Amino acid sequence: MINLNGKWKYLIDPNPGLSFGAAEKKIAAEKYDGEINVPSNWNESEFENYSGALWYVKEFDLPENNRKRKLVFDGVDYFTDVWLNGKFIGSHEGYFSRFSFDLTNDIFKRKGNRLIVKVASPVEEAGNVWPDRKKLIKGIFNHHDCRPGGWDLKRGQDKNTGGIWNSVKVIKTKDISIENVKVESKIFDDFAEIKIYFEYVSFYSLAKKNRVNIAVKSPSGKIIAAKRNIVFEPGGGTAIVVIKIEEPELWFPYELGKPSLYELKISSKIFYTVKNKFGIREVSLSEKNEFIINGKRFFLRGTNIIPEQFLSSLSKKRIKKLTENLLEANVNIVRVHAHVNRKELYDAFDEAGILVWQDFALQWTYDESNEFKENAVRQIKDMVRGLFNHPSVVFWCCHNEPGGQINTLDNYLFDAVREEDGTRIIRKASNYEEHPYDGWYWGKAEHFSAAPMGPLVTEFGAQALPNVESLRKILSEKDISGLNWEEWEYHNFQYEQTFNVAEVEIGKNIEEFVNNSQKYQAELISKAVDYYRRKKWNGITGIFQFMFVDCWEAVTWSVVDYFGKKKAGFYALKKAFEPLFLSIDLKKEKYQIGEELFFETRIINDLPRKIISAELEICLNEKKVAAIKEINIQEDSTVFLPFDKFKIKLDGFGGKTELKLKLIDSVGKVLSENEKELEIIEHKIKWM
Repeated sequence: MINLNGKWKYLIDPNPGLSFGAAEKKIAAEKYDGEINVPSNWNESEFENYSGALWYVKEFDLPENNRKRKLVFDGVDYFTDVWLNGKFIGSHEGYFSRFSFDLTNDIFKRKGNRLIVKVASPVEEAGNVWPDRKKLIKGIFNHHDCRPGGWDLKRGQDKNTGGIWNSVKVIKTKDISIENVKVESKIFDDFAEIKIYFEYVSFYSLAKKNRVNIAVKSPSGKIIAAKRNIVFEPGGGTAIVVIKIEEPELWFPYELGKPSLYELKISSKIFYTVKNKFGIREVSLSEKNEFIINGKRFFLRGTNIIPEQFLSSLSKKRIKKLTENLLEANVNIVRVHAHVNRKELYDAFDEAGILVWQDFALQWTYDESNEFKENAVRQIKDMVRGLFNHPSVVFWCCHNEPGGQINTLDNYLFDAVREEDGTRIIRKASNYEEHPYDGWYWGKAEHFSAAPMGPLVTEFGAQALPNVESLRKILSEKDISGLNWEEWEYHNFQYEQTFNVAEVEIGKNIEEFVNNSQKYQAELISKAVDYYRRKKWNGITGIFQFMFVDCWEAVTWSVVDYFGKKKAGFYALKKAFEPLFLSIDLKKEKYQIGEELFFETRIINDLPRKIISAELEICLNEKKVAAIKEINIQEDSTVFLPFDKFKIKLDGFGGKTELKLKLIDSVGKVLSENEKELEIIEHKIKWM
C-alpha cells in the first residue's frame, strides 16, 4: 500500500470555472496557490468559510511494478473528479462513502505519477434552494440548528465542510479485487449460520473454479475454517458462502451481555486477503414497538449525537472520550443524528456494546425532483453497504423531520434500504410527532407527566449554557458582557425559547445566567426521563434525549460542551438513566408539621437479573424514618409501591427537608438511591 496522506499542492477555483486543461497548464508551470494537509476538511486548514472548488495535486512514485492497482478515497466532501497522469478516471458525489477506482498498470508509471483531484463543495442559493429545497445530501453538515449560523440565510452555511477529509491510498490488487464484504447472520436453537457476500471486480476472464479460503475466528479464539471452489464471472459479481457456527457467541449491548466480535479472513491466490469484523445478533420490533435483541426485550435509554462538525477532527482520542462519557451517563443507544460518521466511531460502539440508531444524511426538506430521489436512493444504499457489518447498528432511519416528504421521498428511501438489508429495523423518518419539546419550544416541563409522543420518543430536551470558562472560548468578553445576541444566536443560542418559553432568569451576571440555564436543563431532563420511565412497556418503549455533545464552539441542547466540560444536565441524565432507578412521585411539595408524607415510588429495573429480598429505606435529612423489607424485583420489570405503603408523619422536621430513598440488597449494598426536596411549614397562615 502507498499512503498518499500528507502535504498536497492546490489551486483555488472559487466560482468554480477552471477547466482541466487550464488547471493542468498551471500545474505544469507550478503556479500553485499553496499546500494543504490531506486528510482535512477545508475549515480545519486555512479555508474558513470557503466554498467552491480546490484542485488537489499529489506526485508519487511506485516502489515496484504491479499489473493492477486500486486508488482508494476513504472520504471526500462533496463532488470529486479524478485524473491520473492526464487521464480522467472517474467522479463521485457525496461526503461519507469510501470509493475507489480499479486501474491496470498502463495508467501508472514507476516514477513521477501525478494525481489531480478536483473537490467542489458549494453553498446552495439562499432563499430559493437553501434551506427548504436543498440538493446537497449532507444532513447536519449544511443545515441544522446546531451548526455554525443555524438557520440564518446569510451565515447558515458558514464553515464549509468540503475537502479530502479522510485517507487516500494506492493498493496493489491481483486478478480479482474484492470491493465489499457483507456478513448476515441467522440464529437457531444451538447454532447460527452466517452468509458471507463478497463483491468483486475481475480484470480478466476467470471461467474456471478458484479456491477460496475462509477463516472465522470467534471471540474466544476458536477458528472455523472453510474452503470453496468459486467461479468468478468476467467483469465482476457477488460470491456467496454460507458457514455454520456451533454454539455462537452472540453480540449483546453491554447491559445484557458481552459485545462479542468475530474476525473474518478471506484469502485466495487470485486476490489479496481481506479482513473484517462482525457480530452475530438478531434485532426486531414487537407489535408494541418494543425493541428485541437476541430474543430479549430491551428498553432504550438513548441520546442524539453529532460528535464533530468536521469529520477530519474526530480523532480516536475524542471518540474514546465520547464513548466513556456515554457509558458513564448510562446511555445504551445513540442516535447518530442526520448524518453518517466515520468508521472509527462505529468500531468503538461495536466494541463497547452501545447500540446505534443510524440516520441517513437528510435534515428537514429537499428538492422534489426525480433526479434528487435517484441520487438519495444511491447514497442511502451506500450508507447501508458501508455500515452493514457493524453489529451496533440496529436501526436505519431515512430522514430527520421531513414533514410531508415522509409520504413522497422517504417511500423510495425506505424501499432502497429494505433492498440492501432485511436484518435490521427500518424507519421512514424521525418526524415531528415523536419530538416532544415541551418546556422548550412550547408549554411547560410538567407536560412530560403525560409521557407524550410515544412509544419511541426520538428527541426531547432544552438548551443550557456551558460553564463560564468554556463560554469565554466561544464568545468574546465584549459579546458576553454586552449581550450581543446576534453573535450568541450565530453560536446557536435561542433567545426566544430561553427567556419567553423556559423563562430562564438572566441573573445579575454571567455566572448566575450559566447556573440558571444549566439548572433549568437539568430539571427538565430529570422530569422528562422520570415520567417516561414510569411508563416503561406501558406506552413507552424507548427515549432519546437531544443531545449529548456539541459539534463546535456553540450553545446548544448538549450536556457536554465542545471542550469536554460536563453541564449539570449530564449528571441529571446519568442519574435518570440508571438501569436500576428509583422514581419518586412526590404528590405534594409543601406540608404542615404533623401531616403524613404523601408519595409513591416505582423501582424500575432495566437489568437482566432479579433482585431478591431487597429493602427500601426512607430517610428524611439522612435520618432513617421507615423501611419496606423483602422486596423482590424481577428482571426487566417495575415494582410499584403506592402511597398507602408509606405511613410517615412529619414530626420533628421543619423548613427545607430532603426525602431520600435507598434500595439495599440482602447483604447491605446500596443498589440505587434518589432524593426529592420538600418543605415542612412550622405555622399556619394568619392575617397580616
